[in-house]
Amino acid sequence: MRFASFFAGIGGFDLGFHHAGIIPAFHCEIDPYCQRILKRHWPEVPLHDDITTLKAQDIPEADIWTGGWPCQDVSAANAQRKGIYGARSGLFFTFTGLARKVRPSWIVLENVAGLLSSDGGSAFESVVDELEEIGYMGVWFTCNTLSAGLPHNRERIFLVGSYRSALSHQFYSDCGELLRDDSPRKARGPETRSGIRREFISDTPLLVQRRGGFGYTKAASYCPTIRAQTGKHQGGHTDRPILCGQKFDLERVRKTNGVPGRLDGRRGRLIGNAVAPPIAEFIGRRILDIQNNAMPMDSIAAD
Repeated sequence: MRFASFFAGIGGFDLGFHHAGIIPAFHCEIDPYCQRILKRHWPEVPLHDDITTLKAQDIPEADIWTGGWPCQDVSAANAQRKGIYGARSGLFFTFTGLARKVRPSWIVLENVAGLLSSDGGSAFESVVDELEEIGYMGVWFTCNTLSAGLPHNRERIFLVGSYRSALSHQFYSDCGELLRDDSPRKARGPETRSGIRREFISDTPLLVQRRGGFGYTKAASYCPTIRAQTGKHQGGHTDRPILCGQKFDLERVRKTNGVPGRLDGRRGRLIGNAVAPPIAEFIGRRILDIQNNAMPMDSIAAD
């Protein structure tokens, strides 16, 4: 299978899907520094800079489209969030406009959990309605980076849809691997069957943020996500010196998000915006498994 990556960032989805055995076919990313990272690691993959100028006919053939579209207008960290129809998060509809024309077999999307509460709770309904309107039946779930064995409490929402097919519903048959108790201090014995979760070291500090900076703590109940700033600095992820007098440790922040050193950016902002590769890999492997075992009756003919 091949995938096209939209709002690609530094390649979190791309790295995870690549490890799952899915071939990258296309990138769309507007940030110049992220573009350089993508071209360094996938030099042969076509890259377009701005989704608003992208034509459907210029997108190479791909079975799966992925996209962690901008979260600034739906994020709970933004006190002035504009909602799903905001200038940045509203690019979701630009993406679906292209999908409506091309009709990839699968769509996998990611955003912040704030999508569930934005617009008085109607933002997520608007997203689901739009996907249904363009022909995608699917599932959604929230997943924490803790579920991937990463010492960072970072909850995100994922949507997995298949075009006019019930295939994506099979995702839930093994989704319990991602939806278990995420307490980082809970002992996990041999009964845990998850293929994605790894053992936690009980004294591993968790990544935290406070007063615009990063820090580490062994506290069991305090670990917010890498948060965006609001106001004039909306959407940024700070790299200032942090809690308890520690210096910003980019190497450690990379590891807490499952991003290897060779894919980091100059600032924590790029890491904070990235999809956690281990979670993307799990989703990619699950789709491959479903697709490889699909029966003809699983498909629903297009109207």
